[in-house]
Amino acid sequence: MAIGVGLRIGRIVSTAVVASNEPGTPDPVVIARDTVLHIDHDGTTSLGGSGRSENEMRTLAGFLPRVGEPSGVTASDGRVYRAEDAMATAVHCLLSECHPLPTFGGLDEDTDPGYTATYPSHWDQSTVAALRAALDYAELRHVNLVSDAEAAATWYASEISESPGQLVGVYHVDDSGSTVTLVRSGVPAGKAFRTAAKSAPSAAAQLATALGSFGWLPHNLDAVVVMGDGLIARDRSQIQQIANSLSTKLMVRSLVGPGPEQTAALGAAILAAGFTPARETKARIGLPPSYDETDVLTGGLARLRVIENRMDEVPVVTVTVESDAHSDAVVDPPSPSRLYLIVAAVVVVLLVALVVLL
Repeated sequence: MAIGVGLRIGRIVSTAVVASNEPGTPDPVVIARDTVLHIDHDGTTSLGGSGRSENEMRTLAGFLPRVGEPSGVTASDGRVYRAEDAMATAVHCLLSECHPLPTFGGLDEDTDPGYTATYPSHWDQSTVAALRAALDYAELRHVNLVSDAEAAATWYASEISESPGQLVGVYHVDDSGSTVTLVRSGVPAGKAFRTAAKSAPSAAAQLATALGSFGWLPHNLDAVVVMGDGLIARDRSQIQQIANSLSTKLMVRSLVGPGPEQTAALGAAILAAGFTPARETKARIGLPPSYDETDVLTGGLARLRVIENRMDEVPVVTVTVESDAHSDAVVDPPSPSRLYLIVAAVVVVLLVALVVLL
């Protein structure tokens, strides 16, 4: 494959990369858009930016974390969409912006480009299957799917590593938590380890735990690639601090890719161009333009903050109550005073029972 297109739909920023690993070809072309779909009255869709025209009927955002959920995601006019369909539409919009493809890398009528899109590494098989089905329905069967971690490890294998098939750790932090994935020879070594933000130990502890579950130690790693997504990724210095901490505490090489949200898209483009992490080394595609130059957010950030806050406003405890109607109910947690009364009642009952027995 002479040329590859990598795609990543993120919580805040979506990225497309067009690249070739043929010697002498230009550096990658990067397109970045904020993850907001705009839908016109005639059904025309576009990704990123503010409202396009008076013909716009609705906007749709916040769909990435809701893929596979039956409740779907609600657009600005109240209409509900399946989140996986919104993802497929976003992929289609990004692909449309990549065409016509550049002619570098030997692209001609007899050479088909490759297309690879990524998904969050902690997704289970059913969620990935839901996205795959949506892409197929949208006539995007030619777009392959890999995890963010597989793509990030491929970027490292292509651009940085000195030898193929090494064990690479990928630490991916976002607004709701962090995910640690171990990748060897381009393939995840078992499941990804997901930790919620509110209960997360240090990055070093998470990585050490993941390694220990396979009987490995930090010195078994060739490197750790640190990535970011969402609002937290807007502060590259914070992502760099995580990498520095891993290097200091675990004595392992740690690095941040070119733009915390671009690394996976770059790796996806490398895979789409035909690179094989288990066999090849340094089929370099080069660096994209600076992160600031390719980041073209145009008003979507404030809107996405509102959506993120709304998604966080969920009940504290959710309990499924089985009855004849098999209905679900949301139950609020008991207050401290109510807990006190319950405990007191139990103690009284136990004392009475003890008196009767004596």
